[in-house]
Amino acid sequence: MIRLSQSEQMVWDGFFIAITTQILHLDDGRGAEYIAERAADIADEMLLERRERSVERVAAPVDWLGPAQ
Repeated sequence: MIRLSQSEQMVWDGFFIAITTQILHLDDGRGAEYIAERAADIADEMLLERRERSVERVAAPVDWLGPAQ
């Protein structure tokens, strides 16, 4: 299990809800435990990807971002 900051917990919850909704729409007859575990796994992956992109943005040179307007 990954440790989450308070803001990350809100993001993770949003990911979890969205994924759970999508899995339920598939209506393939899977049980609640499967749906919850699958949604949690995907939400974890999405949050880790979000963390990686955040680190990349922080480490990016200023000129990479483009000129300020």
